[in-house]
Order: sequence, then structure tokens, then C-alpha cells
Amino acid sequence: MKIRNTGIEFVDQTLGALYGGLPIIFSTDLTTTNDAQRLGNLIALNILEKGGGCILVYENLSFSQVISEILYLHSPEKRLVLQKAMDEGRLHYLNIVLEDTISSANLNKSDLTKPVENDLNIITYEILNSKNQIKKNFSDAPVLILQTNISSLMVDFGPKDVLAMIRKMILNVKRGGDLFLGVLNREIQERKVTNSFTHFADYILEFGIDLLGGKKQSYVSVNRTPLSKDAAKRLYKKFAYELSEDNFYTVPSLPTSFEELKESISYLERGEITAYDTNYTITEMRTFVNFLKEIEKKLGKSDYTQLIKNVGESIGSQITKALSSRFQPTAEDLFTAALNHLSITGWGKYKILEGDVKSKRIKVESVSIFSANYGESDHPVCILEGGILQGILEELTSMNWTCEEKECISKGDKQCKFELELQIKNH
Repeated sequence: MKIRNTGIEFVDQTLGALYGGLPIIFSTDLTTTNDAQRLGNLIALNILEKGGGCILVYENLSFSQVISEILYLHSPEKRLVLQKAMDEGRLHYLNIVLEDTISSANLNKSDLTKPVENDLNIITYEILNSKNQIKKNFSDAPVLILQTNISSLMVDFGPKDVLAMIRKMILNVKRGGDLFLGVLNREIQERKVTNSFTHFADYILEFGIDLLGGKKQSYVSVNRTPLSKDAAKRLYKKFAYELSEDNFYTVPSLPTSFEELKESISYLERGEITAYDTNYTITEMRTFVNFLKEIEKKLGKSDYTQLIKNVGESIGSQITKALSSRFQPTAEDLFTAALNHLSITGWGKYKILEGDVKSKRIKVESVSIFSANYGESDHPVCILEGGILQGILEELTSMNWTCEEKECISKGDKQCKFELELQIKNH
């Protein structure tokens, strides 16, 4: 069995296909450690779902705490994935505890979830023993070792000893064609210590906080380390990110984009506002909602839908033309830029859930400001936004697309979700 990706779009796009024996370090600061741990758990969950094996190594957290506090598994389906993996022996949980608390922590007699004394030799033995147990029954399944407590181990034992332990595990992982993912808090140690650790990884995912426009924004960036085989290829770009219950999304830096928008805004004495050389009118969203409600009341649902959809397509087309005149990105980048433009101009936060222009099918999620102001409805109301998304893609590809709103905030859903699909003509 081959597992080619982690199931997290950003990670898979930046790392490419997973190859045998891959060590990754999540380098964090104090404020982003939990985010890195959650992303690691999402990767672990996806690998379990694909039939792989996982060893989770935490410190002073029972397995039930990890499930409820860190994995954020509100979905019964995801819990079933964990249960199936444990039943089959593909998931092991090791809880690092002090020696005098072993007896009180050993409430679960299962070999799969067990407390482990905080001793480097014992920890190493238990991790490798768990890996061998999984490999014994699932020889073709790659095993992910997710170790979240590298920094605290260094506080307990010193970086030199912990470095030797991690080196031994990484060599074992490379020989076995498996994965190692370690979470390292770079603020706890000196720079030369963290540099020593990160040099053992093939990839570094760096998490941190930037101060942009007086606001804090979390970011993630990816680097290939100097000792990896493709050292010339590095990704220094910082991405803003958002974690959901079952995925990890990256978006362009919205504060930066908003600052760019503010710099482009001009006010002329005759009462004209322009941005990006385009006229804008600032109108309260409630007024806009009431205006469209009145049109719907007059025309009826069917005619209203067709009219507003056509208007939306025209808006989407104009947005795409305006953006493409400023720079020459790929179709994928331009679609992302168009979603970013909707976000910073007040339509709500938009992000791609799945797919791309090449795949001919895209799922987009939005916190629609229009829908949030619309009030309760028994049907999706984001017809204009759906038309805009459709118009953006049709301008990009010169082909017809369809757009269907599957979920809507006005119906009581948490977000608005759109499914866009290239319209294939049957001959």
C-alpha cells in the first residue's frame, strides 16, 4: 500500500508526493504550538483513514484528553476512523509521564495506549517497539511518528541527548520508508540548538505571528533544509492560515492586501471614490439586502434568481479583468486573488475547500456577509455571490461553469458552501 499525500492540500502542494523516509519538523513559537499540534493530528488522522499506521507521542495528556481537547473530533465518522485503527492495531498512543505517576496513569491496560516513563531510552524503545508491532501486521503500511514534546524533552534532558534520540528515530524512519513529524518550540532553546534539530529534517514548516497593521496574524511557511536532496528549492513565502475541525486552509495575507486596497483608494471633490482605478460606492449592507429582497418580491423567485445570477457573473468577470490587468498570474493564482478581493472588499471570507481550475470542479466555503445580514430563509440566498464566482471562472477559462450553493448561513448552516463545475457539452 502506498500513501502519496497527507490529505492536507497546503502540505501536499508544498511537499509534493510523500516519498519513503520523510522527516518533517514543525517549528513554532509559544503562540502557535497548539496550531502545529492540531495540524499534525489532522495529518495523522488522514493517514489512518487511508490505512496507514500512527504513533502519537504526547506529554502528560491522557488519550481521552487528546481526543477531546486537541483532535477536536466532533464528527462521528472521524471517531470511527480512530476506533477502527485502534481495533486493527494501527494506532498507538504513548503518554510521557514522570516515573512516580506511572501507576496512577496506567488506567488503560491496552498496549496501544500506555503511559511511558520520561526516560529517553525508554521513550525511544517504546516508539520503535510500537512501530515494529504495526509493521508486523501491516508491513506495507507507512507509519507516522508524531512527537509533540521535543522541546520539553530538551528542557528535561538537554539538547545533545534529545538530538541523539531524534537522530536515531529519523534514521529508523528513513530505513523503513515511514514518516517522522516533530513539534519544536524554537523560543525555548537557543537558535543554534533549534538549527541543529531542523537540519535533520527534510522539510521545516515554520509557524509564527506577524504584526500587520497593528493586528496579529498567524502565518506558516515551508523550507527545505540545506541537507535535503533538493536544497535549491525553498519556499520563503508566508501564508496566513486557518484551522477547521478537519482541514487546514491557507490564504493570502489579508491585512497586507487590505493595506494595499487602502493605499489605492482616492476621494475626489465631486464625491467620487475610486480604488484600483474603479468607481466604488460605500453602502450599508442592510440597505443592499433590503434592495435585493424588494426585487425578489416583485419578480418572484425564478426571474429574480436568473437576473441576479447574470448580474453576479458580470461582476465576477469585471473583477477578473481588473486583477489580470495589474499582474499576470496563472489561472489558479488569479482565482485565489479574486477570492481574496471579495474578502477585502466586504463580501466575507472566501477560501477554496477542494479542487482547482484544472480539475474542473471546485468547492468554495464562505462566511457571507450578505447571508449573515439577510436573516432566516428556507432556501440559499447567496445568488449574487454564486454568480460572481461563476463569472470569475468563466472569464478565466472562456468556458461555461455552473454554481450551486449547497449550504447557506441564512438557512442555519455555519458557512456558505458553493460547488462550481465546468459545464461539459454533450455531442
